Amino acid sequence: LVLDARRAGLHLELENAGPARRTELALTPEVRAAVVAVPPEEAAWQVPLGLAARAAPRTAVVHLDTFRPGRTDRGPGRRIWVQPEDDVPHVRDRLTRLRDAVGLHPGQLGVARSLVTAAAQVLGSADVLLCSAVQADELGLHWRPLGELAVVRGYDVAGQGREDAERLRGELHASVGRCLGVPGDDGWPA
Repeated sequence: LVLDARRAGLHLELENAGPARRTELALTPEVRAAVVAVPPEEAAWQVPLGLAARAAPRTAVVHLDTFRPGRTDRGPGRRIWVQPEDDVPHVRDRLTRLRDAVGLHPGQLGVARSLVTAAAQVLGSADVLLCSAVQADELGLHWRPLGELAVVRGYDVAGQGREDAERLRGELHASVGRCLGVPGDDGWPA
């Protein structure tokens, strides 16, 4: 992305930050443009999310009701880990409502402190990670979409630099999308 931006005459300095911090930074004069989390209907980029596990699922989609523990099971059952990137209302709240609708224990949906923590938990257990197909591939996990609900990360550009934001949305759209894991015809899985 930085190289593509330089070729387009735009100098980017990237700072890694969570969704809330990126929104805060976009309001400061020091940051001209920030990629912020937004609901999918407001997004310039959309990244479909699904569940990824160490073991390959037997079905084409994963249904959350299959995580419901049986009467004789001990403990709360398998957990669905949400990484900080997806700890935003338009993702977390939809999953929480679905968790409640299918009768899972509240503790079966957890927000991890970091992607590393969530990935380690999933790699060492039967738990699953809410993530994009690109992230699952990078982590060596098997990804499937949710059966009951389409969950999507939405991104847009906000900040003080209107021209910079328009350039990121326009001529650098595909480059930003690749970095975010947007599926499509640019080499990422559809």
